[in-house]
Amino acid sequence: MDDKQALEELAYIKEIMHDSRKAFVENGIGYIVWGILIVLGLLSSYLFIVYDVKNTYGLNWIILIGIGWLFSIIGAKKEREKRKAATFAEKILGGVWFSAGVAMTIVGFVGSTSGAIHGVFVSPAISVILGIAFFVSGIVYGEKWITLLSTGWWAGAILMFYWPGMQVFWIMSLMMIFLQIVPGIILYKQAKSELAN
Repeated sequence: MDDKQALEELAYIKEIMHDSRKAFVENGIGYIVWGILIVLGLLSSYLFIVYDVKNTYGLNWIILIGIGWLFSIIGAKKEREKRKAATFAEKILGGVWFSAGVAMTIVGFVGSTSGAIHGVFVSPAISVILGIAFFVSGIVYGEKWITLLSTGWWAGAILMFYWPGMQVFWIMSLMMIFLQIVPGIILYKQAKSELAN
């Protein structure tokens, strides 16, 4: 590889990083919405168990996850119409989060209803997937603090795998708040700040 080719490749990588910063910041609202929906699902499931309320077919989860997917699909469609062409970084981030979302939906619904995954282990399994998604997103975005969020997701998953029970609802809710909703708020504020400049 000669110097010219190396400089061209470096410039291309810098362009991807610049594009990814813009794309990732604009996704902050998705973290907030999904985080709130999951916390609502976790807390409602906890209350159903505590008060012995029948939760037919996990209706609370069907409704909340349905709202989340509808939000994501409509948001992605509006974004495509607004931008016309997606950057390479947007495609990577979109692919990471779409595939993570599908994986988490399968683990949550198919894994638990088939009996392959006991309900108490759904949250730690989903935490592992979220750790991967945040790790890759942080690398693409070029933000170490976002990559480091994956450590929290994986540590929480280990804790929940070794300490299963009713406390999993609270542990996962706190992780959603501090590792997804709060970072989403930070990203949302960064987006507003960048758009103001």
